[in-house]
Amino acid sequence: MRARWFTIMGLFLPVLFFFSHSANAAEDCSKKTSDPEVFTCAQSNRAQAEKDLNLEYANAKKRINETFSAQPDVKKEYLSIFLEAQRGWLSYRDNQCKLFAHVADKNSNPYIVFTNNCVAQLDEERTKQLKEIPYD
Repeated sequence: MRARWFTIMGLFLPVLFFFSHSANAAEDCSKKTSDPEVFTCAQSNRAQAEKDLNLEYANAKKRINETFSAQPDVKKEYLSIFLEAQRGWLSYRDNQCKLFAHVADKNSNPYIVFTNNCVAQLDEERTKQLKEIPYD
């Protein structure tokens, strides 16, 4: 079991380094010195990224409502497509992160850290995309 842990951590640290540089304001978890610190850091980064994503989703909905305020039918259709796209994206994100974390035992700390880092990175990318909606 201990050998597997070191193998997982050997895979994990380069990935953690990659994800730590993609975050806009996320804490660099690769600088943490203990497993509990890495776990807490990844958890915190995910929570912040999800908060930012939810806020930007709400902002995008407001922009859509404002942009199409004079065209109720267009607004209704756009909002419906927007909701469907977001639901599809969430399904993609969750399954992509399951694939990413699959190297570790399910529900183990490395699995949770891999998942949290993946979700944080993809949420940050989606937040940037949402800032562009509605498209001109």
